[in-house]
Amino acid sequence: MSENRVDPTVAGLFLVGFITLFFGLLGINLYGDSTDSGLLLVAFDFIGVIGILMVMFSYMAGKAGNAYATALFAFIAVALFGVSYGAGAGDNAAIVFYALALFFVVFALVGAMIGAPKMLVILLLLVALLYLFVGFFFSGSSNVDVWALMFGIFGLLSFLLATYMAVGLGTQKLPVF
Repeated sequence: MSENRVDPTVAGLFLVGFITLFFGLLGINLYGDSTDSGLLLVAFDFIGVIGILMVMFSYMAGKAGNAYATALFAFIAVALFGVSYGAGAGDNAAIVFYALALFFVVFALVGAMIGAPKMLVILLLLVALLYLFVGFFFSGSSNVDVWALMFGIFGLLSFLLATYMAVGLGTQKLPVF
């Protein structure tokens, strides 16, 4: 019996790049005030929709026999749902983002232990820092502009690395190590 297995890694990395680009642009205020509640509500609803796609990629990774990608994509889906709904959690929003940051560090450590590409480990650590700074942003600190800039910077770095990896893996013309 011949099985065609589709590896969803490239598509998942493009989505991670897209979401982290959104955070990067939001954080550096490139397209408006990051505290504009109308923009945030629409954006966070959209992030929930992207989470649904990540559930699909998690399922596809499982069908392809990649346990790590299955778990990672499922967690990314949970993270996106957490962002989508956690941003409206008021005083508890920071806790949601801190927990997400911690688990991205855990996934990076597991990835390093199982021999995942070093670039993936770095990407997961960048995303962990992104979520950590988003948590600081929602913590009620008086330094919201600094925290927004920091999550913007780490969002843009994550976007660049995720997109590079997606293009590299998809075309097999760029080294992904």
